[in-house]
Amino acid sequence: MKERNYADLKAFAGEHGADLFGVAETARIEKYIDDEIKSETASLPYVVSVGIRLQKSVLNTLVDRPNQIYKTHYRQVNAALDQLTHRLARHIQNKGFAAMPIAASFILDWQKQNAHVSHRHVALAAGMGFLGRNNLLVHLQYGAAVRLSSIFTDMPLAVDQPIPNDCGECLACMAACPADAIDTDHFDFDKCYAQIKEFSRHDNYNLLICGLCVKACPERVQSDSDARS
Repeated sequence: MKERNYADLKAFAGEHGADLFGVAETARIEKYIDDEIKSETASLPYVVSVGIRLQKSVLNTLVDRPNQIYKTHYRQVNAALDQLTHRLARHIQNKGFAAMPIAASFILDWQKQNAHVSHRHVALAAGMGFLGRNNLLVHLQYGAAVRLSSIFTDMPLAVDQPIPNDCGECLACMAACPADAIDTDHFDFDKCYAQIKEFSRHDNYNLLICGLCVKACPERVQSDSDARS
């Protein structure tokens, strides 16, 4: 049953716009769940991760800061993810199970950048990529150019496993970061946050975005073990 449910849900997600799909056990990401929803997610043992790829042609317009076309595309993809998770949750509910969709981009604490759940860590637990030097999920095909969302559910599902890959020798995001927030073995959240606040204030975006490390991340990132195979 778990495998059949997984296949059905993955096919449904793909039909409604998902480029990425994976499933993890809720227990694996419990520390990344906000207290507001923890009492309910305790009865929802699975969490589905879905992602939509960002358009390379939009990312290519970025030079040294975010711009209006990236801002509007970022919002479009978030809206598409919210529609996708809503449809997935209804699909699950119509099959007699519970589902809790989590918005793609809703921040509870702006200073800490906390949300109801860390979509990045859900995706990592669901084997959809690895944690890059830029502190983002890096997909093996699409790099960091993806947006993510999640759905908690009690529908019995087969689960995916985290992948062991890493950035290897790639330092592309380090060179691209305007805040010098990325090092070979450390990501400085405070520097990154200060930079996106600066962009938001000076360019009147009213949105905390950058996109430069996302653009720089190669579409295919290989670990050393991948390169030898």
